Amino acid sequence: MSRSARSRRSCWFSKGFNGHSKESQVAAVGMPDPVLGERVCAFIKPNRDVTVSFEEIVSFLKDKKTSVLYLPERIEIVDEIPLTNVGKVDKKRLREEIKEKLKKEGKI
Repeated sequence: MSRSARSRRSCWFSKGFNGHSKESQVAAVGMPDPVLGERVCAFIKPNRDVTVSFEEIVSFLKDKKTSVLYLPERIEIVDEIPLTNVGKVDKKRLREEIKEKLKKEGKI
């Protein structure tokens, strides 16, 4: 992810979720931003019959002393995190998904 010419690794964000009990799977990607270049978007697959809020996620990460550079500015709750043929998170597909949503919302 890139923000104002600063590069950040999304794996650091995903590692911040270790120990959070409501998510079964998390992936972070850069979402386009006309001013900063990219902002953090977290795709979260919660455990069955569990709800999770943006505020709860940010609070959890702040409690773990996560740098503000890695805090998500948007979360997307999904039923499944897409995987590649080799079983890794398909971040390219997630970036495309969030880009399309932002276009529909008129934010980019």
